[in-house]
Amino acid sequence: MSITAADVEAFHRDGILTVESGIAPDVLDGILADLDALPAATRDEYLAGRIQDAWRHSRHIYAAATHQPILAMLEKLYGATPRPFQTLNFPRGTEQRAHADSIHFNSEPFGMMCGVWLALEDIGPDQGPLVYYPGSQHLAEINFEDIGVVPSYASYPHYERYIETTISQHRFEPLHATIRKGQIVIWAANVLHGGSLRRNKSLTRKSQVTHYYFAGCRYWRPGQSKRIRAYFEPDWIPHPSSAKRNPLKHFTWRVRNLVNRF
Repeated sequence: MSITAADVEAFHRDGILTVESGIAPDVLDGILADLDALPAATRDEYLAGRIQDAWRHSRHIYAAATHQPILAMLEKLYGATPRPFQTLNFPRGTEQRAHADSIHFNSEPFGMMCGVWLALEDIGPDQGPLVYYPGSQHLAEINFEDIGVVPSYASYPHYERYIETTISQHRFEPLHATIRKGQIVIWAANVLHGGSLRRNKSLTRKSQVTHYYFAGCRYWRPGQSKRIRAYFEPDWIPHPSSAKRNPLKHFTWRVRNLVNRF
């Protein structure tokens, strides 16, 4: 899969782009099977709403996060090498309030991070699809101190209210990512987005998000930066070539699945 010059232009205009991932159906189905086979405590975490970094347990989740055509798309959009550092898997819609991912993990220079949301099933309006606000990535950087609160995730409700006011003031119009299985939504670090209302609570919204930083940046966490910026080195998801050299270093899914059989 590849993206066109028009796709690049649309992404820089809107901060979001929906395209085919090119991930094989057996990988998509393998993700779901691997999540079903998680150890009991880990699966309970997933069923409670989400599981972080399950790529360590699932070669299929890992394959989606490091899918070469997606990496090529991101490099074309940003002109820099993408590096995946986190996966999140969801069984249903989150109904999460609007936010920018940069409030959780930021970069210097600003904006050198993105999210890729992969549909593991067809997602319609009743399932609580991703809601996003095109053009909002052009807003100035918003960190906790910028809204007059202490940089801490204890201040997060103040941030959420500020974002809701900002959306209203700028009259950003929401759009919903109702997409097919195997499609992805790529969004910029500063684009405002969240989880829309789940109109039918019985429906799932199985999906995977992978977050990517880009090479050549410094990485920091706004919620831990009270006096100085809290720089950190992300827990990178290894490139497939390095994982092949030392597969047991990164994956536990085979051992755990075998243990669960007995």
